[in-house]
Amino acid sequence: MMKNLLRVIAGAVAMATLMRAQAPTAAPARQQTPPRLAVPIEPIAAIVEAFRSHAIVALGNEEFRGNEQCHAFRLSLIRDPRFTGAVNDIVVEFGNARYQDLMDRFVEGEEVPYESLRQVWLNTTQPVQEWAFPIYEEFFRAVRLVNVSLPREHRLRVLLGDPPIDWDSVHSREDIHKWLGDRDAHAVRVIRREVLEKGRRALVIYGEEHLIRKNTVIGAADEWARGLVAQLERSAITNVFTINPETRRDLKTVQADVALWPKPSLAMLRGTALGAAIFAPGPQRRPVRMEEQFDAILYLGPPSAMTMAQLSPALCSGLPSSSLAPTAPAARLKEYCATLGGNTEIPDREPAITYLIREMIRDAAQGKVDPARIAPESRERLIPFLQDIGPRFLGPAGALESLTLLVDTHEGGKHVRRYRAVFANGPKIIWTVGLSSAGSIVSLDPRPE
Repeated sequence: MMKNLLRVIAGAVAMATLMRAQAPTAAPARQQTPPRLAVPIEPIAAIVEAFRSHAIVALGNEEFRGNEQCHAFRLSLIRDPRFTGAVNDIVVEFGNARYQDLMDRFVEGEEVPYESLRQVWLNTTQPVQEWAFPIYEEFFRAVRLVNVSLPREHRLRVLLGDPPIDWDSVHSREDIHKWLGDRDAHAVRVIRREVLEKGRRALVIYGEEHLIRKNTVIGAADEWARGLVAQLERSAITNVFTINPETRRDLKTVQADVALWPKPSLAMLRGTALGAAIFAPGPQRRPVRMEEQFDAILYLGPPSAMTMAQLSPALCSGLPSSSLAPTAPAARLKEYCATLGGNTEIPDREPAITYLIREMIRDAAQGKVDPARIAPESRERLIPFLQDIGPRFLGPAGALESLTLLVDTHEGGKHVRRYRAVFANGPKIIWTVGLSSAGSIVSLDPRPE
């Protein structure tokens, strides 16, 4: 016990010292000497310390959503009395702001019908099934339970950061785009109005792409990224302390002793070997160091130890009726539910489609995308998506060794295929691919197996 206590105290002292030297927006000059090794410290104490100098601390939600280790850490954080003593609000990406009043009542302990509650995470602007994974509902319920033990003035408030889209009024893609707009700008407005202007402090939980500071596009006129952290800092609204939970990159390839770190650990990035590593390496990316994007990294274990939440078939029952737009989250969830359970190879009667997918994956690993393979209505979304995840995650995975067809369905005018991709360096990724009647790619959902 004494050893753990000393470690927490030493970590807090190290955190306070390093944070005073942390400059969130200014990139440092190139180091003339080799960077020092990053030092692991106890993460909850470090996050609480960060709130002493920052009104906003942002914790990345892994881009391949559903990581159970990230979820477990978030639960341990919000349940810790040190956290509830320092924080007022939690701003989340996985909730539709249209239901803010409902969420306020729920986390205060009022009874809310489940059919109403689930609209919070089912009906966001994002037509993906990840928010239906049980870990996100569990997070809201965990906050509610934490609040039971707190006096009213110290209870946590959950702020739903996604724009308040009303899917009943969506009848076309143009209707969707009106709501999508700039999702990050909406989150910034929520943070300003509900947190900063009220003198409160908030933990922000958003995908890491929303937290980066620097644009990685080669030749971009503006070096600032477009996410919520960049918007808050560029306009001098507030400085944000940002934490990236790197769950897909094996950090010991950058700093060997990371393999010996306690799990979980937090490490400051500025001036370290991890901080000097390139955030998104690839020929189609401007090299930006990790320390230019984030203040700290959260270590939860090597990629091989990560596990992913699964969608239970029971959750697929009782979804809203199909009067929703074809791209509505509930409609996309129904598509996903229709393909649950396929884990063994099936005969491939359309090998040309598989060849298209294989070439798409191989090109993406090099940061290349052929627009002709993607349906016109999906290019604006899927091309930057592939250019981002390809060099960062597919490139380090090694050569694509096999692509196995697991599911092939035609239902309600939708053609959906699911593949298992196996790479030379070990990773296995399940790709759920939506296809148009012409055989071009309409949607992509890659998830580690």
